Formats: sequence, structure tokens, C-alpha cells
Amino acid sequence: MGLGAGLAILIGYALFNVVVDPTGEFGQSGRHAFNRSPPPGVIAQGVAGGNPAFFTRAIREHQGDTFLIGSSRAWRGFNTCSRPDILRVAGSAWGVREMTRVERAILNSRTAPATMLIEVGLPTRERPAIVDPAQAALSTALSPRTTLQSAQTVVHSLNGAEAYPATYAPCEALAPGARDWIQAERSLRYTLSQLDTSPASLAMGRRNLAGLADLADNICRRTGLRHRLVFFTLPATPADAPVNGHDRLVQANAARIAAMFAGRPSTVGGCDIRYLNFASTPLGNEAEQALWRDREQWTDYFHFSARLGETALNALLSASP
Repeated sequence: MGLGAGLAILIGYALFNVVVDPTGEFGQSGRHAFNRSPPPGVIAQGVAGGNPAFFTRAIREHQGDTFLIGSSRAWRGFNTCSRPDILRVAGSAWGVREMTRVERAILNSRTAPATMLIEVGLPTRERPAIVDPAQAALSTALSPRTTLQSAQTVVHSLNGAEAYPATYAPCEALAPGARDWIQAERSLRYTLSQLDTSPASLAMGRRNLAGLADLADNICRRTGLRHRLVFFTLPATPADAPVNGHDRLVQANAARIAAMFAGRPSTVGGCDIRYLNFASTPLGNEAEQALWRDREQWTDYFHFSARLGETALNALLSASP
């Protein structure tokens, strides 16, 4: 009797988190009056968490047709506040695994052709997932933190809060603040020391990228919608970065990615897919190209400023009418 009661309580506990879905893990976020308006604290935790599932609601409700996807470089370098037709979906250290989940969410939720602008840096072999998707979903459903967020969401929603706060998917770029180039160099060297840039790892990264394109083609054929995907690579660092070898590595790999996409056969009913390589030659006119080489136009050795992001976004949009 006691075991059955305990099991019923546990199931009810999990169902409560699934239905309220403050993290977006189960696709229920925002579908009901009681979970329409998560409070700012829940939103902030979702953004900081870096889980692409958090953005599925913003993707579903986005009224525009353009999505900007990438890692922290896209999050910090592109300011989309003045472009309501563009939704920026990005997270720190995102790789092909996270981008695959975002791509599925976008293309499976559209009823008209969409444009996806996807930044490709240096794709490598994906690190093993900490848990598989089923385990992650179970952990989320049973998490005390999720329960707290669910309760906060229900209270905030039912207390007459404004529906769908504008801060749910923040558009603002990160303020550059004071640049500490000594710390930026330490961060750069540490991050590069964690990357597997062996030929085998880079080759696997390119195959994973090709798989992302193949997945999109399959969805286009299944739905009959010809979505547009623009993969692109931007300069890796400013000109005076202390590890120029990284720039050369990114440029060489970008050339291989370009060759891969150039040799990729078009498929009947597939998407419109292209790759734009700006790794060696920055975007814009001569003056704008010079800005990409200027360290003062970067917030650190990895992240470009919103000014450069604006230049890049204009060029990308003109290449994907």
C-alpha cells in the first residue's frame, strides 16, 4: 500500500514537471495558461543553462522566418534586437549535437520555408554525451530544481503576469566592458588545449556537419518545404592573437568544408544549402575587412564585437534573400 502510494506521488511529481515544462525539455512550455509566463529568474536560469531544449518554445512561437544559430560567438557577437524577423539561438560551447536539436525544432515546426544561418567554427569529434536523451529527460522530470521552477512558473502565470515576456529569448549582445587581454590570452590557450584538433577529429567534425545538412534535406523532402541553410565560417581571431597557428588551422579546415559542400550532390526535393567561407578573407569592403583584424573590435580573442556582427549579418542576409 505504502509502496503504491509512494509510486503514485512520484509519478504525479514527474507529470507536474513535464506538463509545466519550465526548461522546454518536453515541448510543453507556453502551451497552457498555467505555464505561459515563466518569471524572470526561471528565464535567466534557462538561458544560462545552455540547453538547446530551452529555446524550443521561442522557436515555435517565432513570427519571423530567419534563425541565427551558433556558439557563444553568435550569442555575444550578434545583436538582433532591431531585427524581429530574426531569432538568435546559441549557447556556450555548442557543437553539432546541440545544433542538430535546434535544427529539428526549427524545421519540424515550420509551415513555410525558413532560413537558418549557422556559424561553423572548427567542428571536431563530438565529446561523449554525459547522459543519453532519455536519461536527461527523466532527470529533468524528477529534479527538485525543475519542480521549484515549475511552481514559480505556475504562480507567476496565474497571478496575471504578462504573457510571453520579451526577455524569454534575449536579443541583446554582451556589453564588451573592460578588456583584459592578459586573461583573454590565458583563456584562449586553455580553451585550445582542450580541443582535439587531430586530423581524425577534424575529419569527424566535417562528417558530422555533412550529417546536419543531410538531416535538413530529409526534412525538406518529407515536408515539401524548401528551407534555406547557410553555413558560414568567420575569422577565428583578430590579427594579433598570440596563437596564429589556430587561425591557419581554422582556415585550412574551412577550405576543406568548402570543398565538401561544393562536391555535395543536390537532391530532388532537398533544401537550399550553401556554405560561405570568410575565415581567410573577412567580410565587407576594405575598411570593414580591416576592422576584423583589429583587436579593439573584439571582446576577447574568440569573440567579435556587435559592430563586426552587424557587418557579418548584413552580408549573410544579402547572400540568402
